[in-house]
Amino acid sequence: MSRAAPAVKRRKLSPQPGDGESRAERADSKKKSTKEFYDQASSWDLEQDYETRPRKGGKKDKENTRLPIKTADGMVQELEVPEEDDESDLAWLSEGESEPEEKPEKEKKPEKPMRQQIMEAKEELAKIALLLNEDPEENAAAFKTLAAIGQSKTTTIKKLALATQLAIYKDIIPGYRIRPLNEDDMETKVSKEVRKLRAYEQALVGGYQAYIKELAKLAQSGKGGWSRDGGPSLGSVAIACACTLLTSVPHFNFRGELLKILVGKLSTRKIDADFVKCRETIETLFRDDEDGTPSLDATALLTKMMKARGYRVDESVLNTFLHLRLLTEFSWKASTNHIDRPSKAEGGFDAAKNKSQRVFRTKKQRKIMKEQKIIEKEMVQADATVSHEERDRMQAETLKLVFVTYFRILKIRSPNLMGAVLEGLASYAHLINQDFFGDLLEALKDLVGHAETGDDLDMT
Repeated sequence: MSRAAPAVKRRKLSPQPGDGESRAERADSKKKSTKEFYDQASSWDLEQDYETRPRKGGKKDKENTRLPIKTADGMVQELEVPEEDDESDLAWLSEGESEPEEKPEKEKKPEKPMRQQIMEAKEELAKIALLLNEDPEENAAAFKTLAAIGQSKTTTIKKLALATQLAIYKDIIPGYRIRPLNEDDMETKVSKEVRKLRAYEQALVGGYQAYIKELAKLAQSGKGGWSRDGGPSLGSVAIACACTLLTSVPHFNFRGELLKILVGKLSTRKIDADFVKCRETIETLFRDDEDGTPSLDATALLTKMMKARGYRVDESVLNTFLHLRLLTEFSWKASTNHIDRPSKAEGGFDAAKNKSQRVFRTKKQRKIMKEQKIIEKEMVQADATVSHEERDRMQAETLKLVFVTYFRILKIRSPNLMGAVLEGLASYAHLINQDFFGDLLEALKDLVGHAETGDDLDMT
């Protein structure tokens, strides 16, 4: 049978425009078609059409066209075609660009055993201490090294650093107070030796200040008592260091910061070994004070602390005033706001010499004596000695603060401090002036009246 010939597909042609159609009609028809196209396009949902469009499937695995091979064992094995990486198509884009080499990770050093760390810290601290004791001016930078070791996270190393700094500062602190340099001092031309000494003194003051700040931070942490290793805690070590510095170098800079550490501990109600040590240190400071300034600073801080706490303190804190040297050395009378200074006629000051007692001296002799007095005055200032009048003034201010504290406690009738107040007033009775006696008797009379009527005393 013969296969039938396929039908010829005919193409439909659009009719040619008639000869009668004008060019204007053809233009109107074209505009009309364009408008219809835009009207229909506004209703199209292109995004939906894209979503409904079928996705392309994954690439078909390429057919393996390689012939199998026969191995030495007589096994027939087909060769596997290595899969090409998708990124290989884009490899030409990165030609000529050098990829950054990955830096090898640094190997972490194994941590040293704790015992080895402590031994190395001991050796380093001993070396620094030896350098500072031999020549502190040449090794002034060692103060910062000591402070850096003290920032260790190991408690034992931190304790060793605190104790080492204590021993060093006790040995190298001079017997005078170092004043800060002002702009005029910095601009003044000095010799090389003076410049070197100034640099050392400023390094010493800076290191000492940082050390005291560290002691204050550890003491305020509240972690007193004993640590897990069986030794004293960091707070207890810091308080012990502050107490030692206050009794060893009370004349040096930052005495007020050391006193704040001790007074802060005495403000607590908990009486432990640190509390007793701080109280005994204050008592020692009062007994050994020769110029009166450290005692005045300590008394001012104690009275301020008691007032801030509403006099809710231990009785032993108030009894520290009984160790002031003014009890035996001071001869003026005082009250809460006034000091009775002895007149010259009473022997308080040397009376002026009469003209008849003056010795005749020539002009040259008077000039020599004047120069000698100037030299003696400079020596007194260099030795930082306090005159008798200056010490009396300091002790007078201290006595006023003590009387103010006693009088306020009498007013509020604090039961746990009443015995200490009465004992203190009995000890200071010979230093009370007439004005204060009247106020004191009124306060005692009021106290007795409340006791007779049976009124409850204000409890603290």
